[in-house]
Amino acid sequence: MRVLDIENIGRIGQMFIDGDLLKEVVADPLTCDEDDTNYNIPAFNTLKKALSKTERLNPDIYLAGILWQWYPANKRMVAPAVVGRHLPGDFYTAPWMINDCPAALAEAMRSDKHTCVMREDGFHTFYFPIKTSAGDVVGALELTEKESPQFFEPNTV
Repeated sequence: MRVLDIENIGRIGQMFIDGDLLKEVVADPLTCDEDDTNYNIPAFNTLKKALSKTERLNPDIYLAGILWQWYPANKRMVAPAVVGRHLPGDFYTAPWMINDCPAALAEAMRSDKHTCVMREDGFHTFYFPIKTSAGDVVGALELTEKESPQFFEPNTV
């Protein structure tokens, strides 16, 4: 049996994460701030389920998944639209909600290619562009490899 690696998991995630929903998940992006985001709840729930399933495609790899969008007020910054079942990656500052966009994430969001970063801890972070049905890139899927989960799994507490 062939085991899925992170790159293949990300490609599967790209197929199942709906870019049209990602485009509409934040109901009014221009009025959002770090403390108050107006979500389109049905779109959010659908994306959250797809992201959580993507993270679990290989149970031997702990993945933290995030769906990123450009921050509307400043296109050099990104904001997470949906976060998966683990804590996010390692470039975030407090508050981690809105950050300068790292080069690898920006490249994925501006292109048709996924990117990969080798982190100091020896693990990887991959960024995959997410497209609408019209083919427009509206965000990115981040999959960050973790040594272990940072949240308790439901059946282990």
